[in-house]
Amino acid sequence: MSSLHTFWRELNHLGNVISLLHWDLEVMMPKDGHAERAEQIAQLTALHHKRFTGEEFLALLDAASEKAEASEGEGRKQTLRELQVIRKERERAVCLPVDFVEKFSKAKNIAHGVWMEARKKQDFAEFSPRLSEIVEMSIEMAELYGYDRNRYDALLEGYETELNVETLDPMFQSLKNSLVPLINETKEFPNPFAKKVSTSKQKAFNHRLLPALGLHPESTRLDESTHPFSTTMGRKDMRITTRYDESDPLSSIFGVLHEAGHSLYEKGLGMVEEYPTALTSAISFGIHESQSRLWENQIGRSRAFWSHYYPQLLKDFELYHYDLPFDDLYAFVNSSSPSKIRVDADQITYNLHIILRYEIEKELISEGLPVAELSERWNAGMKELFDLEIENDAEGVLQDIHWSSGAFGYFPTYTLGNIYSAQIFHTFIEEHDSFWQEVEKEGDFSRLRNWLHEKVHKPGKLYNPEELIEKVTGERPNSEHLVKYLKTKSREFF
Repeated sequence: MSSLHTFWRELNHLGNVISLLHWDLEVMMPKDGHAERAEQIAQLTALHHKRFTGEEFLALLDAASEKAEASEGEGRKQTLRELQVIRKERERAVCLPVDFVEKFSKAKNIAHGVWMEARKKQDFAEFSPRLSEIVEMSIEMAELYGYDRNRYDALLEGYETELNVETLDPMFQSLKNSLVPLINETKEFPNPFAKKVSTSKQKAFNHRLLPALGLHPESTRLDESTHPFSTTMGRKDMRITTRYDESDPLSSIFGVLHEAGHSLYEKGLGMVEEYPTALTSAISFGIHESQSRLWENQIGRSRAFWSHYYPQLLKDFELYHYDLPFDDLYAFVNSSSPSKIRVDADQITYNLHIILRYEIEKELISEGLPVAELSERWNAGMKELFDLEIENDAEGVLQDIHWSSGAFGYFPTYTLGNIYSAQIFHTFIEEHDSFWQEVEKEGDFSRLRNWLHEKVHKPGKLYNPEELIEKVTGERPNSEHLVKYLKTKSREFF
């Protein structure tokens, strides 16, 4: 396995360089650098693909498989699982010709720059031709991968292994049926910030929060970007971004909580000492999102969290308790009302935003919805779900980064993450009933962080998502705990 691991590390390093270029594009790069950066990323992505799908790597994989099959001992099962994961990923990658991979990478990075400008101008027509190209290439990619029933399934597999439309449709419909009436029971509370809070004050609080969560400045960066994200260049190089709104300073805090969850997951991946291997990576985007949504919602919207951090928030924001009464702050944190923007949506309405995008993606990829009709379809969906009128494309179809990146199949994993996180946290709190007291008194999250590390992070890719959830919670994935949690939250303020 040593030769295979050496090759894998080279692939991992190359992938991290590509991630670094993406991070720089979002955070540091001058606007005019987009075209050249698209070329750079495309060439490196093609090189990575060529190395991964090449005969040299296949020969190493076959030799390692033959040796593992003949071996005995404690590590045999884990080694076979690792080789199975590599072979499955490689077989999927081989479906895509290198020139297609390079072309698609370049198209996505150019489209990303066009999307940013179109969003600023609130003009979908400017982005539509580029998005049409991305959709056409995504359809071509799905055909190259192959599928049994629904073309969209081929793209879903890239984000949540062994998931398909046949499974998602009834799951999401059931959740939708539970959420729509619940929205009518919720309450909206006004923004309690009577005056703006500067970005510098918000940054002071956020930089204080990260170490408490378990991410220290020696190995973590916090920066600003148009769309919050996190990326990892190794276990000691975690990059997080958020965005700042001086009228709603909580949005940057929740961005940090969310992205910190992703980074904590990446930091803790893998039971084996040797790093990186195929098993020291995320099982799926749904499991990844479960970690970010857990810290954002179950922790970040809890009374214990805000009881502890309220004095520090007042200090960093240079406010007094009469400027920002605790009860008003806590109510606003858990306020619920239909909103036009997904990333600003409350935890009850959020999943309906995802279900709308999921339905539109299926129509684009599998049912022939023309991109030219996308804005109209989006606006109609928002009217049906939330009774909201979309006034411009920036608050409508242009609000998300995902489609400019060709990430069709990604959106459903957000709701899967919410489902998984509620299930996981329910199990944790059943076993640790003193946790909330530790948070409120000391701001101590170590019990949860260590438990998640042992139960969710360390297994890496030893199991598929459904197997992991069942091992951690004793149940197959289901939305029962999410609905119960949301009902409890909505009724807390009656």
